[in-house]
Amino acid sequence: MQKIEEKKMAVSKLDLAKYPLPAFLEGRCTPSFYYKWLHQKADSLLKRDKKRRKPYALNAAKSEYKARIHEAVTSSGRIDPYTGDVLAWELIRVWDTSHDQPEGYKRKFALLPTVDHITPDVLKFEICSWQVNDSKAGLLPSEFIDLCRKVINYRTKLKKKRKLQKSSI
Repeated sequence: MQKIEEKKMAVSKLDLAKYPLPAFLEGRCTPSFYYKWLHQKADSLLKRDKKRRKPYALNAAKSEYKARIHEAVTSSGRIDPYTGDVLAWELIRVWDTSHDQPEGYKRKFALLPTVDHITPDVLKFEICSWQVNDSKAGLLPSEFIDLCRKVINYRTKLKKKRKLQKSSI
């Protein structure tokens, strides 16, 4: 994937009117750049879903994907729905996987906004951080939250156990 800003793509006034820049993105990216990002995400998700033979993707148009992604951005795209972190939309301008990056490169992009299917069988998206999306993988939201609770519960018990062991020495 190349940096989005390097791709040459004409953006019409109609495109910008149909998918206006959400207010929380003003000053963080231009309307034209947002539309190019939206177009690229719709294209890549549609291709991936067709390859995976998702029933909703087989007859879907890219415009339907754009509309659903834009809906996700406008309804919740400012904040990660799992952590409450403010997403770093300015990072979509610099994410680059066109060549190998140095170790630690991805860590800088923990709050990069990503588009994620809410469930694998429905054409509905949410915007979450790259870190959460990568951690969540193929889990449903409820499964991911259950896993997080399990991790927290175990780590809390382990910490208490270690504290008790140290105090008994």
